[in-house]
Amino acid sequence: YWILAHLYTLQIWSRSDLRSETFHIGMLSLDMKKPRNIFIYRRNAYYHIFNRGNRKENIFLIEKDYQIFCNLLYKYTRKNKLLLISYCFMPNHYHLIIKSGNDCGAITKFMRAFMVAYAMYFNRKHNKVGHLFQGPFQIRRILGLHDLNGVITYLKNNPLEADLVGGKELESYRWYFIKDEKFVNKD
Repeated sequence: YWILAHLYTLQIWSRSDLRSETFHIGMLSLDMKKPRNIFIYRRNAYYHIFNRGNRKENIFLIEKDYQIFCNLLYKYTRKNKLLLISYCFMPNHYHLIIKSGNDCGAITKFMRAFMVAYAMYFNRKHNKVGHLFQGPFQIRRILGLHDLNGVITYLKNNPLEADLVGGKELESYRWYFIKDEKFVNKD
């Protein structure tokens, strides 16, 4: 058996069939149904990152919560040298599109610091204890421009489908952002 440990992930490879089992140690994940394989991370790649509140509860209770979340998002993307392409904050979940830089471990470091900081703020502010999010963040590498445009369109439609803009244009929804509209396919 070969063992490779990196960023709280332990990969065990069997020589006989070259299958791997992923175990997670530390504070990231012990959930065997949703492996969080570090090999998803690539240099200069785009990622869709998302999570929702524990028991599908709201993660933003007041307007200030959205603002603090946004401020922490910008703080930790800069600190970890990541490029924020787009975000959409909904009352009980969020979506991010992030472009990685040269450090393959930067997204994990970013999300750990970002989520801990926001959960600590939220629990203090609203006199709560325990988990704010239903589990570890979910992440999917975006493959190509067509996929990127599809994810951006999905984020864009979230507030419209949830009727958070009251039938108005998306521009009236404060918690949607896209860095550059050139990514969006206009068909």
